[in-house]
Amino acid sequence: MRSLAKRVLTISDDRSSFPVLSLAWRTDPQHEQETRRLLTQSFGHTDRLVPVWHQFSGDNGSVILTVAAEQPQLERWLRSMAHESSRLDSTLASGPTIALVGTFADAKNFLATATYLFPRNDSETAVLPSRMQQNMVQGYQQTLITGQDPSLKAGEAACFLALCLLSGGSSAMLPRTVSSLGNGATVQISRGLVQRRAAITWQGICRGSGGLQVFEMLAQALPAQLKAMNDAEVQQLKHFALANLSRAWRSPVELAQTANQYQIMDWGQSLISSPQSELDRVTREDLDHAMDQLLRPVLEVLGRS
Repeated sequence: MRSLAKRVLTISDDRSSFPVLSLAWRTDPQHEQETRRLLTQSFGHTDRLVPVWHQFSGDNGSVILTVAAEQPQLERWLRSMAHESSRLDSTLASGPTIALVGTFADAKNFLATATYLFPRNDSETAVLPSRMQQNMVQGYQQTLITGQDPSLKAGEAACFLALCLLSGGSSAMLPRTVSSLGNGATVQISRGLVQRRAAITWQGICRGSGGLQVFEMLAQALPAQLKAMNDAEVQQLKHFALANLSRAWRSPVELAQTANQYQIMDWGQSLISSPQSELDRVTREDLDHAMDQLLRPVLEVLGRS
């Protein structure tokens, strides 16, 4: 399990005249709208100290507030926002993670202040159990399989590569494999938060009641196809992943938002701050293990773990 210590990420960047600060709260998808409403109210109460720019973002259980201002104003606003948001019920959302992008005078003290003002208030939780839900709508069966996101267990970079392999680009393995089954099925994999824990969700739709059979075939076919890939194909996959991660560097604002999203979701903030070195360290064995762990919830609900 991850350490729930206070987390502050800093990235040096001199492209903007203003430092950029991002706060990210972890909640649940069903509480996300209410959390955002309350945090928007808190932000509104800091109106006399409003930064020169701000934006709320986030989804799948996270709420992210990113602001830009001159450092003295940013420090005053940070204290005001900490006071206003302290009323947020700890059962609704965790204390935020923090990402700072820019150049800061006396950065050490600023970081210490930010960490002190926004302590984390979540606690260690058990592993998210694998669960399945099925329903029929007009002759189509929908199957949802949810389980623990394996990034911390199998490696954040390896899991990102495996997800790129499954769903990224025109050569994505998952839709190609499902299409080859010839039964009109569709399957997607996504990431989010469930009960404030990082989760993956497999969603399948097929005609009739063959949802489990689709996942049975995928559990066998996907690892086999990965093992059949040659080194050049794996290297091409890494290039694709790097291009996707590098998009975060298009602006300091996007960098702060994305880095904090990866931090609050437990996807690996170092994938944003140093994507090349993180991806370079992934071996074939790491990639195989990550694929196995992404399929683990499927195998568990099938009784094959």
